[in-house]
Amino acid sequence: MTMQSKTATKTDRTGLAGISCILAVVAFLGFNIFANTTFRGLDVDLTEENLFTLSEGTKEILSSLDEPITIRLFVTKRLGELNPGHANYADRVRELLDRYVDLSDGKIQFELYAPEPFTDEEDLAVTFGLQGVPLDNTGDLGYYGLVATNSVDTLETIPYLSPDRENFLEYDLTKMIFKLANDEKPLVGLISGLPIAGGPGGPQGGGQAWAIVEQVRDFFDITTIAVSESSIPKSVDALMIVHPKGLSEQMKYAIDQFVLKGGKVLLYVDANSEIDVAMNRGAEGSGRSDFDTLLNAWGVELVNGKVLGDLGTARRVNVNLRGQTAVADYVTWLSLLPDNFTSDDAITADLQRITLASPGILRPIADKGTTLAPLMVSSPQSMEIDVAKVRTNPDVVGMFRDFKSADKQEIIAARVIGKPSTAFPDGRPKLPEGMAPDTSAADAENHIAQAAEDVSIVVVSDVDMTHEQFWMQAQQLFGQTLSVPFANNADFAVSALENMSGGTALMGLRARSAAIRTFTYVDDVRQAAEREFRDKEQELADQIDTIKEQLAELLNREQAGGELVIGPEDKARAEEYRRQMVTLRKELRNVQYSLRKDIDTLDATLKFVNIAAIPLLLGLVALIWLIVGRIRRARRFQIREA
Repeated sequence: MTMQSKTATKTDRTGLAGISCILAVVAFLGFNIFANTTFRGLDVDLTEENLFTLSEGTKEILSSLDEPITIRLFVTKRLGELNPGHANYADRVRELLDRYVDLSDGKIQFELYAPEPFTDEEDLAVTFGLQGVPLDNTGDLGYYGLVATNSVDTLETIPYLSPDRENFLEYDLTKMIFKLANDEKPLVGLISGLPIAGGPGGPQGGGQAWAIVEQVRDFFDITTIAVSESSIPKSVDALMIVHPKGLSEQMKYAIDQFVLKGGKVLLYVDANSEIDVAMNRGAEGSGRSDFDTLLNAWGVELVNGKVLGDLGTARRVNVNLRGQTAVADYVTWLSLLPDNFTSDDAITADLQRITLASPGILRPIADKGTTLAPLMVSSPQSMEIDVAKVRTNPDVVGMFRDFKSADKQEIIAARVIGKPSTAFPDGRPKLPEGMAPDTSAADAENHIAQAAEDVSIVVVSDVDMTHEQFWMQAQQLFGQTLSVPFANNADFAVSALENMSGGTALMGLRARSAAIRTFTYVDDVRQAAEREFRDKEQELADQIDTIKEQLAELLNREQAGGELVIGPEDKARAEEYRRQMVTLRKELRNVQYSLRKDIDTLDATLKFVNIAAIPLLLGLVALIWLIVGRIRRARRFQIREA
């Protein structure tokens, strides 16, 4: 082969390579244009939690809209320049709203505004009540919020789209649209022995309604029924009963008949409500719900005097241990994850996290015409714990150290399925003297002895999960306090009520909690090591306490006259006690240090393997493939030249 022909060949190859690159770019651009026009409505979500996939509830609500709804998004450009997180979140919101427009068949109208200081767009944002955010020290404000209106100018707003609520974006948007599209809501009757609905102050406080009630109110109308009343209004579609205490026999009978005649009930009971105990300062009778008469009639037992301990779902909390802050597994404060929920039940299918505080244990009672269908269960690492151990000043470390698993899962929440009989076989209890029967009540008709159809009851063995301190946290942002959920406690209530009310539109409409990925192996090893170290820690602490007592006894011996008598032997013994105490304290510190070190080392190692090692391995494989490819090409070139 001549030098001229070689040069020509190389020139041809270079030209072909250039043409190939141009064709590849053209093909890539053409494919993207084709995909954007042809597959605009097609979503491919590769995230583990399907974070970018719209729920079926949202799709149903959007496809069933009868009237147009206008959504206005206000985004000040400088906010994104000052904080890239705002810019990225704004893109996410716009993408989601475009998707809403497509699915609504034009019923959703989307308008984008860019309000800057001293513009008409800023005046419009202020008129709609959006929350301004300082841009600088001059007093200029930026806006990042949503306004939605229907055909009759009913207004719903999100004053500020906090990036902290990104996991709840679909929930917030669809909730706005649902409220604008549905004027009539089912009526929920709220009965509670706690000030859950707010109102005037009293023995248990009052004031603002609990956050869970406000979230339920977004989807339902709520009427409060006092525990002292004797009837349920006929207009009530479902009951939400939270920690029933002090109910009259008339009200218990009204609930009994309401259920047997097809009424729906979401019931929260507790063997030890920490909120109730705190509000009543541990007074006698506080803590346990008083509802056994009806529960038992429905075939449900709330185990008396026991709360649920679960090492597998225990929350890590800070505790004061001998004057120092330590972290320990609180075995009665639980954080349930998807493995603890029934995945094929609509109520719990989309839940990501439920947090509980000393929940009770539910068990079925035979021969009541019902069965229990679990919705939430513990891990197999569970055991019964006496209420007395958690009622006041619980020993968190002690309960962890003494934990002995019963190796079985316990029911925390369940559906009651079947046709139970009345808890009042003799009919309505005798009315108090002077009280006339309420002919407008839901149970005013003839007495029902047994349900003709399957009842609709959901029972939960924890009341504290309804209080926001166990599922929300306050965050400060630009001088504003925002309450951000970290668990789906309120979503569960909405889902249960919606499900039992017969609707399906909202079933997939759930707030998406932050994805929780735990190193299960790390947790298991950590708990085993911590149990061992805690035992050793307690042993050393007991020895220290014993020596302290011996030393105190030695130094406090007195004669009749009151003078201390400490001879040479006593002094030597006291010094020995002090040396022993110093040695034991040093050993105790070493045990505590070793615990932290071993767990941290294991955690870091496994995180490296899971996060860094695999990408590095893939990179190494790619590098080897590249080197081998170059060697092969070099060999082929040498063969051709030869």
